[in-house]
Amino acid sequence: MKKIESYFLPLDELERQQRKTGIWCDEFEEEKDYPDHNYLKIQNKLFMENKTIIIRKHRRFAHYPLHSHHFMEFNYMLQGESKQLVNGEKLVLKEKQVLLLDCHSQHELFPLGENDLLINFLFKTSDINLSAFKQIDIENTGVTYDFLLNTVLDSEYHENHLLLDLTDHPEIHLTFEQMIREFFSETRLSNQVLTAFSQVLFLQLSQVYHAQLSTIYHSNTSTVTILKVLQRIEENAKELSLQSLATELGYNRNYLSNLIKKETGKTFKQLIIEQRLHEAHHLLLTTKVPIEVISEYVGFSNKTQFYQKFKHYFNETPQRVRDMK
Repeated sequence: MKKIESYFLPLDELERQQRKTGIWCDEFEEEKDYPDHNYLKIQNKLFMENKTIIIRKHRRFAHYPLHSHHFMEFNYMLQGESKQLVNGEKLVLKEKQVLLLDCHSQHELFPLGENDLLINFLFKTSDINLSAFKQIDIENTGVTYDFLLNTVLDSEYHENHLLLDLTDHPEIHLTFEQMIREFFSETRLSNQVLTAFSQVLFLQLSQVYHAQLSTIYHSNTSTVTILKVLQRIEENAKELSLQSLATELGYNRNYLSNLIKKETGKTFKQLIIEQRLHEAHHLLLTTKVPIEVISEYVGFSNKTQFYQKFKHYFNETPQRVRDMK
């Protein structure tokens, strides 16, 4: 079987020109949008005439100026490395990593060498975006997940792009390879097959993303403590008290209360209520237990309070969630 690198290593005509001149040769120059800003906007029509997914290599040997897209793009580093400026941040994309770029991300690439293979996966549909990607449900619900998602995204991840390391995920490299082979085979059903592969790819990348969320903060002592707090809340939100938790962890009650507020932005009581709501939501979707029984089971003695807090937190009533089952 043909090696996957062989699709991309041979130089095309534009790459030969770029190697000679060091200047980017753009086959789409006449179709770009040049409004009153200092970067290029690349339109969907440049790539997406009859396809929903396009796979193409980033041409080597020349600097690609700052630009943005009307579509989502994955930069898959098949071989070598790529120095880039993404939404104002300098980064180096290394082999076996993938960069996910949302619509309207601003993106600049520095010249690739002859052995650097950066493969672009371009997605036409507006349904594919980072917001949808981050919210894929992999049964990671609760106050710990909420904390990691909200806090980590503020500092380590970015609104319009994500960098994921796939070093230990050969199954995802296989999915990328299968998509590449399918794209270049140009069979009658290639579009449908690629769409199916893209759904698998999104789920696989989502698993990596959520796993990376859970490991980012473990080098920080106060955050390790908070993760222990949140774990205990998830285990016993119905009966856990701040005093018993402080005693268990060896902290003064007031100190722990202040630490929780500082690290999560929420009080201990708020976290307890949110965890109870998560548990209720899960039971509404997975059991036939009456709503009133669920309310009491997770720790709400007041039915009216349960309904009010549930509606405020999920923007849905308990009955509406039950009907989604």
